[in-house]
Amino acid sequence: MATREVYMNVKQQQIYYAGARNIRVRAARRFGKTDGVAGPQAGRVVQSMPRGVGIWCGNSNRQLLARTAPATLAAMQRFWGLQEGRHYWWGQPPKQLGIPRPIIAPKDWSKCITFYNGFVWHLVSLETRGSANSLTVNYILVDEARFIKKEKLDSEVMPTLSGVTHPLGDPAFSDNNPWYKGTLFISDAGLSTKESWMEKEEAKCDIPLIDGEFAGRTSRELQAELDAYADRVIYFNRLLNNAKKTDHQVRVASPERKEYIKALYEQCNLRQGKFKILSRPGICKMNVEMLVNYHVIPQEDAEDLYNYEYLITDEEYMEIQMIKKSAEFQDVIRRKRCNTFAYYEASTLDNIDLLGVEYIHQMKLTLPPLIFALSILNMKKVKSNNGFYSLLDIENVHGYTPEMPESVLDRSIRKKIASQMVGGQQVNTEYESPDFDALQGVKDCTLDGDVDDSDLYIAMDYNANISWVVTGKVGENEFGGECLFVLSSMYVKNERKLRELMRDWCKYYAPHRKRNPNVHYFYDATAKFKGYAIEGQQDFKDVVIEELKKGGWSVDAIDMGSPMRHDLKFKDINEGLGETGKLSIRINEENNQDLIVAMEHAEVSQGWNGFKKDKGGEKLPETETDPLELRTDGTDAFDSLYIGCLYYRRPMGFMFMPRIG
Repeated sequence: MATREVYMNVKQQQIYYAGARNIRVRAARRFGKTDGVAGPQAGRVVQSMPRGVGIWCGNSNRQLLARTAPATLAAMQRFWGLQEGRHYWWGQPPKQLGIPRPIIAPKDWSKCITFYNGFVWHLVSLETRGSANSLTVNYILVDEARFIKKEKLDSEVMPTLSGVTHPLGDPAFSDNNPWYKGTLFISDAGLSTKESWMEKEEAKCDIPLIDGEFAGRTSRELQAELDAYADRVIYFNRLLNNAKKTDHQVRVASPERKEYIKALYEQCNLRQGKFKILSRPGICKMNVEMLVNYHVIPQEDAEDLYNYEYLITDEEYMEIQMIKKSAEFQDVIRRKRCNTFAYYEASTLDNIDLLGVEYIHQMKLTLPPLIFALSILNMKKVKSNNGFYSLLDIENVHGYTPEMPESVLDRSIRKKIASQMVGGQQVNTEYESPDFDALQGVKDCTLDGDVDDSDLYIAMDYNANISWVVTGKVGENEFGGECLFVLSSMYVKNERKLRELMRDWCKYYAPHRKRNPNVHYFYDATAKFKGYAIEGQQDFKDVVIEELKKGGWSVDAIDMGSPMRHDLKFKDINEGLGETGKLSIRINEENNQDLIVAMEHAEVSQGWNGFKKDKGGEKLPETETDPLELRTDGTDAFDSLYIGCLYYRRPMGFMFMPRIG
């Protein structure tokens, strides 16, 4: 494959050149996780194991098809020059092209990407039960790992990494290959506590190796040596490339010689002594030629002076030759790679050369410090244990990610033409591939696999600066019990008000309305106020009902009366979270990220009637350290939805009325 010149920031280069078998990367937004880490590594794995098998693992098909696959393939094209229809195909490539068959061919090609050398990546969603069953693979790549349930990853995907072996004993399919039976997990910092498992992966770096030539040593020690090797490669590459671009030469000089040339260099810049003849300070070809022509310095000194910034010692020259040509040295690096579990953390600042200082400055101005610290600086957040939703366990119990409906993927398939040279002739063949651009452009509930033909239930929270709507349905959980599924949560704040929120909601759920227009709207006495969350003098509930009807919905407005006491609400909701109440709770993680964060950080205070949600900051102006969407407003809408579904959704004759005061 032809040499390509591509940009990578220093940290991305370090990860790539260190090349550990198992890599964990926890990096901030805009670091370039997919473009500078996942894409280059995916292409390297493909090239290292022709006819091999790997897994791209995601939390859902929606994530894999709308984000991970398009972004990673684009990165592979940028880095390796790999093009669809020429170097890779969705599913099974046309037989006329003569693409080698994987050693273990897929039983189902519908979620596979096949490359020119027969390597195949399986797209495995953890929300599809058994999607990794019967697979045996050589590599596992997990992007957006913070959305992954660690227990499911360990039980369903990791056992597939037993390694495909080559029928003819190709050493690429053995432990001699640093990326054979390797893994790459990539994640960013998140506000939810669920992502903490990626941080715990770092502890594996300190486990001593049990056997082999590195027995007793830790991966952290080996990673430090590989990183040092990578840093030298980066330094020498930059030196050689800059010399080539600026018409200089890398020259070898003794330490004494470098000191002598350094003195000449400084005199040129200062135009001192005999160097006063220079018309301007500095080192350029014209100045150096003038010094030679006027016999100020000999030709040999002139060449070293012109290339002063590219003078290296004998030891550095030998190091370059060792890196480029020594099979013995490279074998040492290979063996270290094969035994290393590497953990990296990176902030957006690591990509500052590409993003620019202005971007970082703008993010600091526009993002709240909490978000800036987590998303840009990649700092860690600790959850409060004094929570109103004390039994909430998103990772192990209450969180779920629905699968994208298969019909959506089927409708996105487009016919394309693959062109390939076969036997000296160009062969054009037709193949099918998903329209990734179309999937990425969907902005409604079409991709939500949990939105079926069921009635929708909504509840609201109304505030002067932020208003929320939380949407759910009632169905059966995995144990057959009755369950509230929280499908989504939306909010508007500041200039946008309640009407805009309801129009957003109607637009998002328009595809569902065509199948079932019924929506049940729970409200209490707080919805009978006027003014501050809307323009005009209508009650909040009247605005909601009016906008829903304008959107074509059949509205069942249910008045729950006075708000329930906090201590009773606390009891009911935590019984639901604890699976001991009449209605359990499951929350769609992708569509409720801000709500989950707000619930995880909602605290309690002790009131005269018992536990009380701490809402002390809810009415305060928004500040950099206290964004509106992470306060308790959204959790109040969730509370109303749960209490409404628990007590008020049955016909009046069967309604159980709770204590409210």
